[in-house]
Amino acid sequence: MGKGNRTKQQQATSLLSGTKKRAAAKGMPTWVGTLIVVGVLVVALLACTFFALNSRGVFLRNKVVAETEHFEITVPMMSYLVYTEYQEWVNTYQDTGYMQYIKGEGGDGLNTSLPLRDQIYSSKTDEATGVTTTKTWFDMFAENAATSAEQLLVLCEQAYRYGVSLDEADYADIDNAIQMLEFYAAYSGYTTSGYIAAMYGRGVGEKDLRAIMEMTELATKMTEIKMGEFEAGATDVRLDKYFEEHKSDLAVYVDYISYTFTAKFKSVSSSEENAASKNEEAYNAFEAEKIKLKERADALAACTTAEAFSNLLMEYLKDDGKDATEAFNIQSDAHHINYKKTEDSESALEKWLFSTETPVKANDTKVITTTGDPAREDNGDDGYDYKDSEATYTVCFVLQPVHRDEAKLQNVGHILFKTETFKDLKDTSKLSGKTKELAQSLLDQGKTVSAETMAQALIDLMKAEGKISTITDSATGKSYYRIDKEAFKTYGEAYTEDSNVFYEDVTRGQMVDTFDAWLYSSDRMENEISGTAVKTSYGYHIMFYDGAGEEINWKAAAREKLTSADYEAWFKACSEATKIDVTAKNWDKIN
Repeated sequence: MGKGNRTKQQQATSLLSGTKKRAAAKGMPTWVGTLIVVGVLVVALLACTFFALNSRGVFLRNKVVAETEHFEITVPMMSYLVYTEYQEWVNTYQDTGYMQYIKGEGGDGLNTSLPLRDQIYSSKTDEATGVTTTKTWFDMFAENAATSAEQLLVLCEQAYRYGVSLDEADYADIDNAIQMLEFYAAYSGYTTSGYIAAMYGRGVGEKDLRAIMEMTELATKMTEIKMGEFEAGATDVRLDKYFEEHKSDLAVYVDYISYTFTAKFKSVSSSEENAASKNEEAYNAFEAEKIKLKERADALAACTTAEAFSNLLMEYLKDDGKDATEAFNIQSDAHHINYKKTEDSESALEKWLFSTETPVKANDTKVITTTGDPAREDNGDDGYDYKDSEATYTVCFVLQPVHRDEAKLQNVGHILFKTETFKDLKDTSKLSGKTKELAQSLLDQGKTVSAETMAQALIDLMKAEGKISTITDSATGKSYYRIDKEAFKTYGEAYTEDSNVFYEDVTRGQMVDTFDAWLYSSDRMENEISGTAVKTSYGYHIMFYDGAGEEINWKAAAREKLTSADYEAWFKACSEATKIDVTAKNWDKIN
């Protein structure tokens, strides 16, 4: 809210105060006959009037907590920021089961039934001075709110400087937010003012909400303008330079083939008949297997081309009894394209692949051997002790050494059936719409209802309704399922449990692993729909491939980081140049 409104505010407050006092005086009992009694009642009435006005924020609204040249944040506005921090924190942790255990050193977990100022978040005693520093849960949320307030004030001052202001659409957004709040208030059995006070603290009213929303909208608008400027300034030359200077902070990838041969020894219990001879026989077989597998790994490592490596691996798999199809699938799965280094990984393979001291080159190979505890140990006169053991021989062939991700961003659609929604579902009373109809049809057929069966039933329904067609790639012979995008959208809006059916410009690694793997598979066809649902930690997704975007993954990542770095540098300079006056004593007036 701009400072130009303060005079009008004060005038409004005076008028409101006078009106309230006159109204209270009219209700004064007429039968009071002594000055003492009248005096007591007048004091009581004035006190009640003050409390009523204070609860509505009339006096608090004139108490400024922080201000700049053209903007201010009053006590009720700051109260809104504090309790917004509180509510977001509770929403994040309340359902985890761990909320009570989150606390600072020497403090207690948050109790949502008690005032924040009455609960200790942390209590530390300095060993040298013996001084104890105590922070309440209110202090903890207030620190975050103070940071938000500072950002709002700095950005709003910049908006004033740039001549940026709110337009009709911005005010309409605020009106919609207020209307939504009124809806929730009525739904919860509150008046709007009572709901606002319950949510954001005593003294906070609709006027305060509008004021802080206006500042937030203005700050957001200013941020979007500057981010747009910085994004436009992230030229290809700057992106290349930024990537080279920040490789460790950006995703880099390796393409390689690897396969692990495993020899296992399972000991025989000493209680079995002829245990010693059985163990010795198994041990000898284990040692022979180790020699054979090591020779295989070394032979693969001697290959000089990816084709020779793949062909030899296929031979070994067939020698082990795999049929042609199974061997081909295993060999295909051994190819890792655009493999991203696992964060903080200690694996020997990743250390070799991503080494900066001795970088790998295309066609480089390596064998990594791991052995467990010895399968046999000499026990002197008693012969040998045997225990389970394992030896692995991982052989790797580098297709492309560390490189940038040149794949384009992807556009995707999905229809999600959440695991929790359909877990142990025996009837459809809690479902609605098309989802209820689909679940009921499964139950009527005596089938189990789950997220997986729901997804498959919808795929079957799409086929039955003639919305899915089968396309065969003449070059590869592979068949694809396809569906018109508008048809998929219609099904998605009717069934999905996600807020979005479609996502545009999805970067590699943005989604959970199995979702990401399907989307970034090298053989996706536009308008393709998954023949079976893809399982993730959320549930089962019917996938839809909506084609590639324009941006390249590495550029998108570099652009985002470069733009953010430019913005942060700009904001820091603005913050240092903006004078913010804080009235610390008014923090105590926040309830």
